[in-house]
Amino acid sequence: MTTRVPRCAVLGATGFAGRALVADLVAAGHPVRVLSRSAAHHFLEGVDVTVGNAEDPRALAAAVAGADVVFHLVHSLARADFAEQDRVIAERLAAAAAAAGVRQIVYLGGPRPVTPTSPHLASRSEVADILLGGEVPAIALQASMILGRGSAGVELLSRTARLPIRPRPRWTARRSRPVALADVRHYLRAAADLAPLRGRFDVSGPETISYHDLVRRCARVLRRPAALALPSPVWSHEVAARIAGATSPVPTAVAAGLFASLEHDLLPVDVPVETVLPPPAAGATSLDNALRTALGVPIPAAPGGRSYRQENAESSAAAPERLWRAITRLGGGRFPPAPAWALRGLLDQALGGAGLYRGRPDRPATGDVIDFWTVRHRDDARRELVLTADMRLPGDAELTLRAEPAGTGSLLRQRVRFTPAGRLGDAYWHLQKPAHDLVFGWLARSIARAAEE
Repeated sequence: MTTRVPRCAVLGATGFAGRALVADLVAAGHPVRVLSRSAAHHFLEGVDVTVGNAEDPRALAAAVAGADVVFHLVHSLARADFAEQDRVIAERLAAAAAAAGVRQIVYLGGPRPVTPTSPHLASRSEVADILLGGEVPAIALQASMILGRGSAGVELLSRTARLPIRPRPRWTARRSRPVALADVRHYLRAAADLAPLRGRFDVSGPETISYHDLVRRCARVLRRPAALALPSPVWSHEVAARIAGATSPVPTAVAAGLFASLEHDLLPVDVPVETVLPPPAAGATSLDNALRTALGVPIPAAPGGRSYRQENAESSAAAPERLWRAITRLGGGRFPPAPAWALRGLLDQALGGAGLYRGRPDRPATGDVIDFWTVRHRDDARRELVLTADMRLPGDAELTLRAEPAGTGSLLRQRVRFTPAGRLGDAYWHLQKPAHDLVFGWLARSIARAAEE
């Protein structure tokens, strides 16, 4: 006996998350219907399109007819009365879904506020309350900030990250848990096969970070020079929204709603989504890789051509697993010898580079940033980590660290590879080699000793 694949209806299918969800559902074999305000929008072959407005009860009834699962991804910010519009849509959707015998409603919203909050967040929470109180079981997947290409939030973030001088108003100290669009897609897709359920579930990224530090992280992924952040006590989100509306594709009304939400910490307060839906097979996407994908920044590739190499080995009494753990815990300002790297970071900043950014994810993966290095490759089976330097250099510098078994202990294999860019790169390698020998020798010894602690 075969199980029927659930039929899905998607409201908000032309948004950046909606387009991705429709593609995922079609790829998984689900019959999909979308509600679109215009027939001019092009959807994948086989997608059933109902033309109409989500505020129209007849259009809603046609869109959800025969559906097992309805995904509600409609968010209004461009209109002054967006809260009233979203309230009406939610009430009419709940009624239409009940009349059509829909099994489950899945709503993608924002975090539930625990204090008086912005109209944007309050509206998202109100929509969740309406759907959760309806006849049809509903779940609200709550994400504070979704990092995906085409998102208005990412557009504002990337433009701010490119500024040489950035205002730093007090509200940029507020924290959130940004999540990759890839992870949100995973949970939305998994919800199509969920048994009927009610509740709020938080969809959070792996890091808690302030908006100010998120901008800095974005600038690092973009490999932008270090910027000057100026305290700006009178820089309101209304001013920021007007400037964004005049200088970016994001409408002022949309920017105003997003910036107003930054007046509050956007942290999870409800049940983690992992309690009801399986997490991504490879784990949560790191913040750096979420930004990298959203911004369209590829992982730096290893250059070809001639290169200089310096290799050395350092013994450790620790087991290879402990040595590998010490290697993967590098960073966050603890890249020994710290004083030498701090000096090099100041020099890099003076030359217009990224400077010494002191940060690292909990589990560095390919594409992540560790201080002023980017992980080019990570191989846990071989216990090998390959880093590429992001500092300004007349060439490409790569550092490979590998933990190998050796008797009752282990051996740290370290290789520095420098691919020069012309004669200036050749001169740089030879002039810096004595200092590099000292610094990288110290680094190898420090890692080996750290593994023994």
